[in-house]
Amino acid sequence: MRPPPMPDRPPTVPGHRLTRRRLLGWIGAFAAVSGSALLVYRERQRVSSPAPTAEQPVVSPSPRVTTPAAPPPSPTATPSPSPTLSPPVVFYQGGFLEDPLSHDFNANAGCGGDPELFGGLVALTPDYEPVPDWAESWQSSGDSRRWVFTLRRNRSGWSNGDPVRAQDFVWSWQRMLAPETGAPQASLLFDVVNARAVNQQGADPASLGVRALDDWTLEIELEHPRSYFPILLGLPGLLPAHRPSVETWGDRWTEAGHCVSNGPFQLASWEHGRAFTLSRNPNYWNRDLRIDRCVTPILPAQEGLVAYFRGDLDLVSVAAGSLSSVALDPVLGPQLVRPTEPAIWILVPNTQRPPFDQLAVRRALGRAIDRQRLWQLVYGAVTPAFSLIPPGIAGHLDESDEILAGQRFDPDAARRLLGSTPYTDPAAWPPVTLSAREGMGTPERTLVEDIVGQLAGNLGMPLTLREVPSQEWETVLERGDFQLLWLRWDFPYPDPSAAYAVLFASERRQIQGLGWADPNFDALIRLGDRETDRLRRLAIYRQCERILQEQGIYVPVGYPAAALLVKPWVRAIPRNRQGDPVGPNRLFSRFKWYVWLGDRQGG
Repeated sequence: MRPPPMPDRPPTVPGHRLTRRRLLGWIGAFAAVSGSALLVYRERQRVSSPAPTAEQPVVSPSPRVTTPAAPPPSPTATPSPSPTLSPPVVFYQGGFLEDPLSHDFNANAGCGGDPELFGGLVALTPDYEPVPDWAESWQSSGDSRRWVFTLRRNRSGWSNGDPVRAQDFVWSWQRMLAPETGAPQASLLFDVVNARAVNQQGADPASLGVRALDDWTLEIELEHPRSYFPILLGLPGLLPAHRPSVETWGDRWTEAGHCVSNGPFQLASWEHGRAFTLSRNPNYWNRDLRIDRCVTPILPAQEGLVAYFRGDLDLVSVAAGSLSSVALDPVLGPQLVRPTEPAIWILVPNTQRPPFDQLAVRRALGRAIDRQRLWQLVYGAVTPAFSLIPPGIAGHLDESDEILAGQRFDPDAARRLLGSTPYTDPAAWPPVTLSAREGMGTPERTLVEDIVGQLAGNLGMPLTLREVPSQEWETVLERGDFQLLWLRWDFPYPDPSAAYAVLFASERRQIQGLGWADPNFDALIRLGDRETDRLRRLAIYRQCERILQEQGIYVPVGYPAAALLVKPWVRAIPRNRQGDPVGPNRLFSRFKWYVWLGDRQGG
């Protein structure tokens, strides 16, 4: 679903205009913005300007990058025009607020580095579909338990010239699963034979169901059928590491000068706390990359916004505190891009506790929430949700789907649903508590507090917000110690099973204390794990959604949306088949691959 155009003002939140004068004032306040911004400017000058001479003073920073004139013809040139070298295409990427811990995604998917240094067996498209990367093809057995990947027979691939072989993935995944590595994403491989035992019980890594049949053939055996398994292999957490570098440099193997990578880029430099620069990996198999170099400064959010406005960055993320001003600014507003995150905010009523032990009450919740209002309140930081799967991921259902009718805002219909319950009289409601994890950011808190007000106003439900300490949160989910739960679910992988199975199947790993089970739902989940035909599989998960909707097991509220400012000369960024932008996120690691830069002078 695409929300309507942003209104001039939200219904209840005052706006603060971000004018050129205010931003110029910020620039004055940050006259020496940071060493990181200075690095960006120096890099830009190095790319676009000749070195200064004694007769040529250094000019002050310009908000635009100039394109150097073509060099004069060589005096020995033939009458035919000689080819001229184009200047390198440099992308100035903001959005890194803190220095990465490392670029070692194999050991820690949350390291905060740049995943485009590395290439996996497959890569995910902006539609979260797997396409060949270092594996040129793959096939599975009829039950989707045995997978064989055929790698490209390149003589090189790692940035130091080493070939990328099947053994690289065997060793990297053994390293990831080793208990001493402590990789937080290890569970992504738990479907592989003996992976859980290696990770949790210290079993012999050689027992892992991943084998190199030869240098170019990798065989993987799974414990259970998983028709979506190739999608997992495109996630940043399963990117390989370069074994000789790890064994030589240990934890410092991804430092500049040490880092050997096998993706589209290699690490050219890294000044900790200031900036890092990527350049093309000349040994990567695909030469279609449109960027020669990427300069990434480490800048606090406000300084990044100033650098963007000054023209030093092509792209920057917008912090929540600046979002309203940016969205309403006539200059910056049209440059604002809102990629939907692979996540959802939902309400989960406990079917074992009053008043949500009554189906009518649970179904009234979805009708009583105005999601368009929520979208306006947070300036588009949330996209209205009517089903579990976010847009852009296979299995998303459009708002117009008939099985989602119970989520359309209609407070009169919500109150009619209460007619069969004792709660038509507001005085009859028992005390109701909405449990949320502490530490909510500004947009999320705005959503929660407004939902409390909407349910009180539209249903008469007396809600109290309970913020659960982080150390108690898992216990609350495990024991079902809640009446109504506010939950953000970040998809561990971009597939319907990552929500329907993980959240609501009987063997669910989350919300274990929900106390709800349905044999038909569980049977559908098992079918979805085995089904390889795309259309049949999506039909299966649509039936899963129907069951959840009919029984009022959860209420979809909104999909979190990122906020990016993108300069007009950035001609293309990743977009899915619906035309919606896809930003760099936990699951999509090929953002820069799709970036195309135009002439900065032309805008």
